[in-house]
Amino acid sequence: MKRLEDEFCLLLEAVDTVDAELAKSVLEAGEVPCLIQGPDFDVVELGRAAHDMLRGTNVYVPKEAEEKARALLAEAWKDLPEERRG
Repeated sequence: MKRLEDEFCLLLEAVDTVDAELAKSVLEAGEVPCLIQGPDFDVVELGRAAHDMLRGTNVYVPKEAEEKARALLAEAWKDLPEERRG
């Protein structure tokens, strides 16, 4: 059985779900597939804000698309503060 690490690389680690979804939109527009691996426990009990502070979401892209993905995000997020760029 193949593992995630065999085919995908970690593009963004422990970002909140909003940033993960924004990254997904940018990547899809640039025709780069991505995989979002989110937290594995119930959001309802904590609420979205507390949940995102405790557990981040990871964004993965195919290894062969990493360079293009990073370039797409750098261009799309060039005006964001450094800590929000991932």
